[in-house]
Formats: sequence, structure tokens, C-alpha cells
Amino acid sequence: MGREGSLRRRLPAGVIDSGFASLAGFAVALTAVSLFGDADRGVYAIFFTAFVAGALLVNELIFTPAEVEAVAHPVPERLSLLGQSLRLGIGPAVVGSLAAPIAVLVTAGYASGDVTLGLAVTSAAAIVVSPMQDHSRRMLHIAEVSWGAAAVSTVQLVSVAAALGLGIAVDVPVPWLPFGALAFANVVSLTFAALLARTKIDQRTDTVMGFRQLTTTGVWFVVNAAPAALWFVISTIVAALAGPEALGFAESARVIAQPIMVFAGGLAAVLAPRAMRAAMDSDLGQARRERKMYLIAMALFGAGYAAIAGWDWVGNPMAYLVPSAYTVAGLAAFTILANLVTTASFLQGDELAGAGRVRILAGISWFSGVLGLLASLTASVTEAFARPLAGLVAAATRYAAQTRALASAYVVTPAHDSEPADRE
Repeated sequence: MGREGSLRRRLPAGVIDSGFASLAGFAVALTAVSLFGDADRGVYAIFFTAFVAGALLVNELIFTPAEVEAVAHPVPERLSLLGQSLRLGIGPAVVGSLAAPIAVLVTAGYASGDVTLGLAVTSAAAIVVSPMQDHSRRMLHIAEVSWGAAAVSTVQLVSVAAALGLGIAVDVPVPWLPFGALAFANVVSLTFAALLARTKIDQRTDTVMGFRQLTTTGVWFVVNAAPAALWFVISTIVAALAGPEALGFAESARVIAQPIMVFAGGLAAVLAPRAMRAAMDSDLGQARRERKMYLIAMALFGAGYAAIAGWDWVGNPMAYLVPSAYTVAGLAAFTILANLVTTASFLQGDELAGAGRVRILAGISWFSGVLGLLASLTASVTEAFARPLAGLVAAATRYAAQTRALASAYVVTPAHDSEPADRE
């Protein structure tokens, strides 16, 4: 009963943390889609997907396996692993920043040098520091210091607002502003998170995490998450087949659909460690309770948000903030639907990771990602709808395949009912 009470107290912190962090990202994206023209908005969309792809390397190679390692430790020891994981992540983070110059090459045919230079330098900086800040917040959740994570995202939001406000006031060139503000805010909030974590360590562990130890598992997490990098390819395909303007409209719709991902991230930040632990212990009952809580909350929030923001009407604040998201009729509603289906599989992935089914998870991600890529090839016909269509196809496939994989993850023999399910 005590742990359930703790969960109820931490769930609001998880939603606040994810909400404020995403609100900082929303402010950055809103600045970009508002200040860039239609074609340059499409260029920004490609750099954004490069940012996501570049951050993926360190996140999955180092940080995700470090978080799984932390969950396996007693709660008081978990935060003592944060310093080790951050140091081990510096090298891969720098390597990931090479995604920025690749985006320069892809957009050279329809973007000016001034635009690509500003976006390249600032997105490369954001690729290095953003995953570190995200990892620090997740570790605070794992250590059940969820309100500390919420404080970190509060610092991030205040910092990004200050950077954007100052940048606009002194006429910083637009290409340097969005990712530049994000990188600055993450440096400030990461510093705050590191200082906070040091004060919250209850007990230090003797465990020393090594680069090889983490990457042995992390390679499979990279393989699993690598299809996320396909969004860079998908965005490039949409720009080539339908034009950068169409991609720009899809980017605006992505921005207004982001609250779905925000809410899901807040729930998952608190529920994911419990789902991982349930899978480690082969506790199917607990896993089902976590899934049910998550899916019901997502369905209710998704339906409510779609009713408000899915269409251009007088009661929709997003229509005033991001009017370009509603230029193509139905695009916003379709993108919200695609995001909602995407979030349905989040907790499933955490369970499969906890059960040691990382290879299966990787296969599912690649299969669903390739199907999404094929869907984007319809862009000459579906135009701006091609990107959310690719997401919907990939997400539906992933959910169906992970549901099937989980059916076997909790199967144990009668003689070993109390032991965790066999891991691969």
C-alpha cells in the first residue's frame, strides 16, 4: 500500500516533468514554424529528424542500458550510477552530432548556406547535451525522486523561454535561434540535475559500469531504436516527392500533435520502471495493471485532445498559435491519431527490455520501421499526409508485434513459477 501511495504521489510529477520538458521543446518548435517560411520550415524539419537520429546513439548505446542496470539495484543506490553513465556517454554523444553535417548535405539543393550553417552548428550542440539532460531526469524518476525531475524540467523551460525571448529581442538570426535556445537550456538544466542528484544519493553502490559492459547490451538497443533514424530518410523522401513546403506543413502538424507524446512520456517516466521490474520478475499480473492504467489514461487524454485540437475552430488555441498546421484540411487530426497509436506501444517496449527480449524488440522495430518507410513513398500522392501515414503504419505494426511477443515473455515452467522468464 505504501508503494502504491508513492506511485500516486509521483505520477503528477511525471506528467509535470514531461509536460514542462515538452513545453520547452514546443516553444522551440513554435518559434521555428512561426519564423521560418514554408520551404525553410521543411529544412528545419529535416534538421529536427537529424537531431533525433543523432541523439539516438548515446541514448541507446549507453543511457538505456545504464537505466536498466539502475532498475536492478535497490532504490537508494540508483542515483549513484548517474555520474558514471554521463561520463561514459560523452564520446558517443559527440559522434552522434555528426548527423548535423549530413543534414546539410541533404538540404543543400533547396536551402541557403546561412540557414544550414545556423541549424547545423546549433543542432550539433543540442545533440550532445539534450540526451544527457533527458537521461538525468529519467534516472531521477528511477530513483523515485520524480519531483526532482520535475524541478529540472522547470529550470529547462524557464531557460529556454529566456533564451528565446532574448534572442528575438536582439535579432539573433532565425536559423541560430531554435536549437541554440534548446542547447543553452539543456546545459543549464543538466547542471542543475547533476547538482540535485548529488544531494539525493542515499547510498552508494560498489558497482562500476564499464563502457564495454553497457555497449554489449546497448548495441541491441541501438539496433532496436535505429529505425527512429528512418524518420530522417522519410522526411527526405517527403521533401523530394512532395516538396519542402509539404514537409513544412507536416512539421507544423507534428508540433501541435506533440502533447500526445508529452502526456505519454509523463506516464511512462513513472510507470516504465515498474513495468520493467514486473517483466524481470515474470509478474504478469503487475504488468497487466501497469498497461491498463497507461492505456486507459492515454485513450481518455487522446480523445479529449483530438476533440479540441484536431480541427480549425474557434475553441482551438493551437489554430491561433500554429495556423500552418491547419492549412491542409484533416492533417492535424490525422497526425494526432498517428501519435496516439504510436504511444500505445511505449510500455510494451519497456516490458520487453526488462524481460531481456532486446533482440526481439530490435527485429520488431526494424520491420515496422521499414513498413513506415514504404508508406512514405506515397508522398507524390498523399503529400503532407505521407509523414503521419508512415508513423501510423509503423506504430500499428509495432503494437501488434509487441503484443504477440509479450504473450511468450511471461511463460514459465511449472517447476520455476517463482523465477524470472528465460531471457535471450
